[in-house]
Amino acid sequence: MKRFFLYAVAITALCSACETENEVFATETKEQSNTLHQAKGVKTNDYQTYQSIMNSFVYNKSQTYEKNLLLFEEHVNQQILNYVKQETYSYEKINQEQLLVLKRADATFIEQLAYTKEAKQAIQTILSNRFTSDAMQLIINEDEQNLIATLFALQGNGNDDDLLNGKRRIAFAYGAQYSFTQAVLYAGAIELLAKY
Repeated sequence: MKRFFLYAVAITALCSACETENEVFATETKEQSNTLHQAKGVKTNDYQTYQSIMNSFVYNKSQTYEKNLLLFEEHVNQQILNYVKQETYSYEKINQEQLLVLKRADATFIEQLAYTKEAKQAIQTILSNRFTSDAMQLIINEDEQNLIATLFALQGNGNDDDLLNGKRRIAFAYGAQYSFTQAVLYAGAIELLAKY
């Protein structure tokens, strides 16, 4: 009995020696990165949120693209609850006809979007890989600035969209007109094409 008591005391002492009140212990994985940022008090941006949602979705190669798309739609709607207030949340779907248009879209599609002339020009320069951060100063609207920063990050942070001919960024810009959830749904649906 004394031996068990001594083991318990030793284990407790070891555990408390490794922990202090101000430290946050976490293992950063793709699925946990946003939660960890929130725990550290770091505000995540739309790019990080998008990446977190995409990285936490497991594409099942034994299923069809269409089945994975339905699973992805459910996944996004579940994950988005981590970023919005539940009382403002409503389930959002992928419109298959619109997705078909986005699968065929090219840079000329940008003109159809409901953004300012400056934002459309910035999106065009991002798609042509000529965007510089100086162009951001021309955009006054905060939502459009956020969109441009996200599109630039999608292109520049090791996520080259060349394989998809810029369609993922176009889809994100299209969806962002309506909501962040729509942006993630459409851009993610295009990104999943590369895995199919």
